[in-house]
Amino acid sequence: MTVVIKLNSAKFHAHIGVYPEERTIGQDIAISAEITLKLTDLAILKADELANTISYGEVYKIIAHEVSLSQDKLLETLGVRIVEALQARFADKFSSLTLSIKKIALPINGIVDNAEVCITI
Repeated sequence: MTVVIKLNSAKFHAHIGVYPEERTIGQDIAISAEITLKLTDLAILKADELANTISYGEVYKIIAHEVSLSQDKLLETLGVRIVEALQARFADKFSSLTLSIKKIALPINGIVDNAEVCITI
């Protein structure tokens, strides 16, 4: 059995983008994280202790902190920084992590819902 913790579409206003006005004005992004727990025995979860898992609240705080610091041009750069921060905090507790970042409004001449970057480790 596998246990996966998901944080879906956390919304942020970020100062990110290739164009200077994107970083000045900022724009809305949505970030999701999917974290597969590293468990040798599922019975450990029966103890009903937060210490035995990964707090999605703490995951959110780490993501929010990295977004608040961002003046990055690329979603990929922000994504790597978030993944590294999550890995630094929870490396002993997960076997895989997928992070996706969606830019909602795109500076392109076309109709597109969003652009998305996914990073899996």
